[in-house]
Amino acid sequence: MTLATNTAHTKTWQLGNIVYVAASRQLQCSGQQLYLEPRQHKLLLVLLHNALQVVSREQLIDTVWDGRIVSEGAINRAISMLRKALSSLDPQTEYIETLPKLGYRLRQHATVITLLPETSQPTVSKSSTPRLWLGSTLLATALCGMAIWFIITQASPQLSASGATPHTSFKGRESQLSSNSEANALLYQRTADNGNNQIWLNTLDDNQHQMLTDDATDSRYAVLSTDAKAFAYVAYTENSCKIMLQPISQTTEPGSQRELHQCPIDNIPMLSWRADGKVLYLRQRADKTQPYQLYQLVVATGKLRQLTLLPANYSGQGDTALAASTTSGSMALLRYLSPDNTELLLVDSNNGQIKTSQSLPINATALTWYNDNILLLSAGKTVYQYHIDRAQLIPLYQAADPIDSLTVLGNTLYYSSTEVHADIWQADSTGAISERINSSRLDTMPRLSHDGTQLAFLSTRQGHYQLWLQQANGALRLLTELPGQPGFIRHEWSPDDKKLLFSKDGAAYQVDVASGALHTLLPGEKQVMVANWGEDINSLIYSSQRDGDWQLWLHDIANGNEHKITERGGYSGRIWHGQLYFSKYHHDGLWFKDLRTGNEELLLAQFDKINWLNWQLDDGLLHYYQPDKGIYQLDLTTGDSKLLVSEPSQFVRHFSVRQGLAVFGRHSDVQGDIYRLPLTLVYKKPLQ
Repeated sequence: MTLATNTAHTKTWQLGNIVYVAASRQLQCSGQQLYLEPRQHKLLLVLLHNALQVVSREQLIDTVWDGRIVSEGAINRAISMLRKALSSLDPQTEYIETLPKLGYRLRQHATVITLLPETSQPTVSKSSTPRLWLGSTLLATALCGMAIWFIITQASPQLSASGATPHTSFKGRESQLSSNSEANALLYQRTADNGNNQIWLNTLDDNQHQMLTDDATDSRYAVLSTDAKAFAYVAYTENSCKIMLQPISQTTEPGSQRELHQCPIDNIPMLSWRADGKVLYLRQRADKTQPYQLYQLVVATGKLRQLTLLPANYSGQGDTALAASTTSGSMALLRYLSPDNTELLLVDSNNGQIKTSQSLPINATALTWYNDNILLLSAGKTVYQYHIDRAQLIPLYQAADPIDSLTVLGNTLYYSSTEVHADIWQADSTGAISERINSSRLDTMPRLSHDGTQLAFLSTRQGHYQLWLQQANGALRLLTELPGQPGFIRHEWSPDDKKLLFSKDGAAYQVDVASGALHTLLPGEKQVMVANWGEDINSLIYSSQRDGDWQLWLHDIANGNEHKITERGGYSGRIWHGQLYFSKYHHDGLWFKDLRTGNEELLLAQFDKINWLNWQLDDGLLHYYQPDKGIYQLDLTTGDSKLLVSEPSQFVRHFSVRQGLAVFGRHSDVQGDIYRLPLTLVYKKPLQ
């Protein structure tokens, strides 16, 4: 049995009270909708194609996992996630039945349904009389008029996409796309040989590429004015962040740039023009500990005005992407809620007043306008269309690699997609560096066991983040799938090297290394962010913002008791010899606190906030990262400090040190190209 040999992917199914639109991976019931991840999509198609019949685990492995070796736990979790999706829409009906030692069965009848009415041209018999012929003609005309009326009044416009084709193939990475209102010019940034970024202009009429900035300055996040006569961009130096305005000509004059605004150094502004070219919109934050918010910048005067405010209890990254409409006074914003949810806001571009907002079940990172009613968003490798009038999110296209920016020119979507690989390397006590883990995907977040014999790490070699283990004999095995939606985690070995601890979506979990079994230690209500083991396997330390600011809590696993152990901030903590060593979210530095007396002191001032997730304390040896220098070791007993590993090239900043051995992540050369995707607006009758 293979899904490739049937048309199940394009059908629409009626399953009990639920309708499943396979083409968009959308479940619908009683006005509610839910989108399935690719794995659950394939799983449901197998069950639909074999409704009321038993499907064995072997059949599922063959079709859903393409014959790859997977654990029973992975299959159980996939079935469980699909059950939850169906139950969330129709909790009164049991859809999937587990038959021990046999497999699974879909308990409800599944039938293929047609959303659009079948139409045919009226036929006229040769023997018809003129009166009958005239009547048939009038009837046909009436039916045709009714059909047109039906399409206009009942059907909904929806975008469809054909296959994407490469638009650029230069060495390095092209990204951060923008375009003009005439749809004949494409602006993008491109990595130079020295590592800086330059701004380039592609005129589509002749497909010429013109370099607009040199490689002496790192120029990024450029946006083309609607008339294509100028562009704004961000110029970075070691100690400055400036928003610049530059006219466009065949030969750019040196010094023709004009500074519009000095932004805080720790900013990725993300710019967008107002249609009249007189105002720029940008996001800005005070520093990396604060969320981004939207600002309006008047080009003529440089006057800056804040447009958006965040809720008092907000704890996310803020306004992460923005796009101003070129035909209306609306601004579309993406606001981070969680690793799996994004808030889409439509605001008045003059005063920032929120018109509408909706939580979307995706981690959207970029958006652009197709027209006044349709927005295009990207999340990972997927492009979605969002219909404003009916507040509906529909998958449009699946790219081969993650998408980082997109823009529309006419009826073509241009998007930039980046291919990133990362491997795990090691440095021994002599300083010799060698590769340890590699694949064609991301291998990162290495964590050595305390005895140095095992290595736990994250990998996307099966298409999404999973927790893997390199055993003492060098063999690799998939340790566990991660709970919830696929996403990134940070994990920590237990003191006895038998378990791994991690937090995800506000909850804390432990994994049994021998079996791969996953167990929930703390529910999502605790709002766990960073979780570390305590002094032994019976306790853990975690940070949470549920009291209004980041503080550390000590939790007793055996009896469930816990208490707060910081009062003036705490983000990542560990206990050694009765002392709490910890970092803070809003401040550089590493602190220590005597848990008996409550005295708190600054231990290490040269401790950058970038160590939030990547510092270790192992039997009195503290390992941490100094930007542009490398991995340091501080002996807490003697106070001696030394550089353990100089910063490797292409360092990912994930590392672990045990028994004199350091492991760390390195990314390969980044390659990113621009693709063009033709779009067609079609009319489809919505499901009732």
